[in-house]
Amino acid sequence: MKSLLLIAFLLAGTPIIAQDSGSKNGNFPLTITLFSESVSLPNFRNIFKNPNLGIRIGTEIYYAKNESRQMIQTINLGYYYHKDFQNGLYLSSEFGYRKFINKAFVDATLGVGYLLIDSALPRYERKGNDYERIGNTFGRIMPTLGLGAGYQFESVSVFSRYEMFGETPFGFNGVPALPHKALHVGTRFNLK
Repeated sequence: MKSLLLIAFLLAGTPIIAQDSGSKNGNFPLTITLFSESVSLPNFRNIFKNPNLGIRIGTEIYYAKNESRQMIQTINLGYYYHKDFQNGLYLSSEFGYRKFINKAFVDATLGVGYLLIDSALPRYERKGNDYERIGNTFGRIMPTLGLGAGYQFESVSVFSRYEMFGETPFGFNGVPALPHKALHVGTRFNLK
């Protein structure tokens, strides 16, 4: 609960801080992505086979911006459906760097979020010598790491992004985090 309050406090304060130091024109772009999610260590296997689809909507705050680079912070709200395993709803924020080569760009981000999970599998907790069934909805901290590439048109960008994220604490057999991967395809609208 303390970590959820800390994340909410940090996310609530970022637009005010960023207005002072970054988004000089006051414009915040709208980012929309569709993605395929799977549970595994980072790789590209099985990401298109029986995809678990999701959607993410967000915005960006610019701390430094010129023709060749951007220092950014994202704020995202996302949802994915992983058949027969879980549904995930999350709020995340990432800090990143974007490098432009003419109109093409590459970027890297690192962040944290809060992941609310609705498990499709029954969950049990040990009570003495017995196991008691518990609720299927629970929250986890969600560290993220992403790499992306895209192209900037006049006021619209199209991009793809590979993202790794975790669900922690996981705690099954001493494993600290359950790794997920997601391949995003999206667009960013620079609203005036």
